[in-house]
Amino acid sequence: MRRRPLLAPLLLPLLVLLAAGAGIYWLGQWARTTVVVLVRHAESQPAAGGDPDLSIAGERRVARLGEFLADLFVAGKVDHLYAADTRRAQQTAAPVANQFGLPINLLASNEWQLLSRRIKSEHRGETVVIVGYASTLPAVVGQLARTRVVIGEDEFDSVFVVVLPSPGQPRVLRLHYGGGADDVVEPPQ
Repeated sequence: MRRRPLLAPLLLPLLVLLAAGAGIYWLGQWARTTVVVLVRHAESQPAAGGDPDLSIAGERRVARLGEFLADLFVAGKVDHLYAADTRRAQQTAAPVANQFGLPINLLASNEWQLLSRRIKSEHRGETVVIVGYASTLPAVVGQLARTRVVIGEDEFDSVFVVVLPSPGQPRVLRLHYGGGADDVVEPPQ
């Protein structure tokens, strides 16, 4: 009488179970929602030089930005913060960095074109805040969500939230934060 191996009947169900577990793990890694928040720098002082600081109105506006974003996200979490390499963008990003305990990753002018690809590949499932310009942010929104947005030259309160579900279609929300420039009277210069 020949003995059958004890594990032979269990081998096929065990392999199916391992394959199913690997598939579920892969799906969990693949199916994540990425949230990208794009903020234009706040009002800046009249440009006497090439890299102006924020104006008083701009400083007052950005003082509300960290709390605004903390209220926006129920989990109260931002994973990465990027800002253009100018003073006004860094000063706009500073309250966000303080609110969430993040470093500000600076973006040189030649890095904006590849930013959306970087976000999709390196920050899947994370929340990213980007502070930039009226000239750079619409292109990033367009590359991420295939949606055209326009930011006016005197528009400093818009926040774009791009939701990138995986799988699914991107969504773009336009929000407004902070008070307007009319809230502050600038001293004569």
